[in-house]
Amino acid sequence: MRSSANTLGDRFRLAAEANPQHPAILWKSNAITYGELARGVAQLANRLRESGAGSGTRVAIALPNGPAFIRAFFATAHAGGVVVPINPVLTETEMASLLGDAGVEFFITDADLHERCTAALLTARGEDREAVFEVDDDDAPDASGEGEGKAIPWSEAAATSDDPVLYLYSSGSTGKPKRIVRTHFNLLYETDRLTKALGFSPEVRVIGVAPFSHVNGLTRSMLASMVSGATLVPLPRYERRSVARAIEEHRINIFIGVPFMFQVLAESRWPEPVDFSSLRHCFSSSAPLPQAASVAFNDRYGLFVRQLYGSSETGTIALNLADDPRESLESVGLPIEGVEVEIFGEDGTPAVPGEEGDIGIRSPAATTLYPGLPEATAKAFQGGFFFPGDVGRKDANGNICLIGRKSLFINCGGYKVNPYEVEQVLERHPAVGQAVVAGVDTPYGDQRVRAVVVPKGECSRDELIALCRDRLADYKVPSVIEFREQLPTSAAGKVQRQEL
Repeated sequence: MRSSANTLGDRFRLAAEANPQHPAILWKSNAITYGELARGVAQLANRLRESGAGSGTRVAIALPNGPAFIRAFFATAHAGGVVVPINPVLTETEMASLLGDAGVEFFITDADLHERCTAALLTARGEDREAVFEVDDDDAPDASGEGEGKAIPWSEAAATSDDPVLYLYSSGSTGKPKRIVRTHFNLLYETDRLTKALGFSPEVRVIGVAPFSHVNGLTRSMLASMVSGATLVPLPRYERRSVARAIEEHRINIFIGVPFMFQVLAESRWPEPVDFSSLRHCFSSSAPLPQAASVAFNDRYGLFVRQLYGSSETGTIALNLADDPRESLESVGLPIEGVEVEIFGEDGTPAVPGEEGDIGIRSPAATTLYPGLPEATAKAFQGGFFFPGDVGRKDANGNICLIGRKSLFINCGGYKVNPYEVEQVLERHPAVGQAVVAGVDTPYGDQRVRAVVVPKGECSRDELIALCRDRLADYKVPSVIEFREQLPTSAAGKVQRQEL
């Protein structure tokens, strides 16, 4: 057996061999040790190989957060395959589209999703053969009955560090979802730097509630925990009482989620005080976190929620680890080790500190193209940098502040309006829970500012207009304000603006 750790399969194997009796997963009332989990991973990897999976085979996984997803991911990686995470809430048609684009050959899912996944794979492949593996979160780690003292039935790892191991898909908010390919090296580079920055170790306990089908939950909670020997507490869905109970009971140290998770907890009223004193780090990613939410979370639980900047294409880019977070809540901090972030002005030259411009990222963890999409590749990947379409600035110390998405800016008679700026003003009103701002096309070729507001108390259109007029230039003030009970969001917590 090789002793290197250049692939995810090997890295997990070494973590399991180093701490075989240490809890890898706390699930319901049970602790699954690294030895038990490794045995389940090895057995599933061998089943995949016996069915014909090998180097480069694409294997879709549609499962909620839990032990089954973790076994399926590392089994596929060890067998040399490429994991294609599928959001379990997708319809058969939506699944089939992604499966066809990825060239998926096998599907791993559970009993609840088996019929839908089978139909989607049949539609995508156009042939009728059994290629769906059914797994369960409560499966015994060692179905063969082999004892804990027996050698784990590893087969030789069938991948190299430069082989693809993960296909992710963009949200598709600006068109057809783009396939994002990342290698074993990409993911290990990211997780090694992230776990070093945040102090992951076997003594650390991590809550995994952001979906594992999305880059945030997959890499920053699940993978980071498993390759560092930490203990992961996965939750299949976000429910505030379950999250609070898990943090208290399991003494969680690291919580990496999305904004709405922290906003809901900050606004929650509990019948009895809850104890979040074990938390060392709370990081919000995937969408901007209102500063008020971080302050409210700190007031309630004694810890600020900091911001993490990343993307599916690059992995983790930057972390706010400032000594005094209260003075830097708007910042996503400094790039992690080995990652370069540059701000470019309109003329393509690097901007000076304090000047806004296009954000470019250069990282060994990043992909370098969108397969089959030369125009999108040429636009996003230039001069060794990836341009996600974000606008930002850096201060004199290199800390990064995100201003907004360039593609979302609103053209009001030639003036550009940043929707995030208007949203922050609206959310200052104590009765506004959420606000989303977008442009509405006019017959004159420009746009009007439109706001969709989710109230959490009594407020009127006139109050909100007055609030905006007091703090914004006239052309930034919404001319349309709508009230709704909730906003459409993705599994990652991003507001689906195109659905508004």
